[in-house]
Amino acid sequence: MQRALVTLTPPESKRLIAKAVVALDEVQYALKHGFVYIATGTTAAYIAEEILGERIEKEKWTVGVISKGRTCVTPKETWPKHLVLYKGKPFEGEPIEALKEMGPDDVFIKGANAIDVNWNVAVFAAAPDGGTIGRTFGWTITKGVLTITPISLEKLVPTPVEYSAKITGIHSFDWGTGLYAALVPIPHAIPITEVEAYDILANVDAIPIAAGGAGGAEGSVTLVLEGDDEDMEKAKEITKQIKGEPYLKPYTENCEKCPFAKICGIGSGAF
Repeated sequence: MQRALVTLTPPESKRLIAKAVVALDEVQYALKHGFVYIATGTTAAYIAEEILGERIEKEKWTVGVISKGRTCVTPKETWPKHLVLYKGKPFEGEPIEALKEMGPDDVFIKGANAIDVNWNVAVFAAAPDGGTIGRTFGWTITKGVLTITPISLEKLVPTPVEYSAKITGIHSFDWGTGLYAALVPIPHAIPITEVEAYDILANVDAIPIAAGGAGGAEGSVTLVLEGDDEDMEKAKEITKQIKGEPYLKPYTENCEKCPFAKICGIGSGAF
């Protein structure tokens, strides 16, 4: 039996989680026999890279994003199309057509903004139609599509997401530091955090014991790993592979020209 102390920065966690999601039997089956639908989001972009085997501009995979101390949205012209694969190849139709065909043997992957202590997850939605989750939720939950939510423990919150959903909404706030949004629970999602990732990839236990940092380690998660010698050696190699994963470039530029600048208070001296 071995024990290790590991600290992961947010990009390192994203890479670890991405590798674990792709390694899941259900995902591998869907890649060979059915649909894998990857909605936009930074962690999802890492998953796309792992599946495609090539680097992509992950920064452009953001739509709604928390950046520069604000909840905001990236320019619409930069929004990518959701990546939909059928039997491992790009699906030729529109994403909505794939949703109509998907079922329990297919996989829908969507990142989130919060995971509570009961491992319930939720995602921000700022568009009146509910954004990605609003447009896909009905299809995935009613048809029993396997929904996977890759999410780092940097997003662990003490407040139950069910309660958070009741106190948020795009018309619920009188002021704030960014674009107003609702927190929407995804009750049928299976979250994959660093804990599940180490179990999937190396069959070792990962126990979160600390979080945060400074000097480039902000948002980090610190874990104790425990397992048999052989499994822990595998965990060590995986950790070596992901350590040093670079941070993404700034998500937003020219904030003053953004159509939401007035709402955010940019340039007004409010914040």
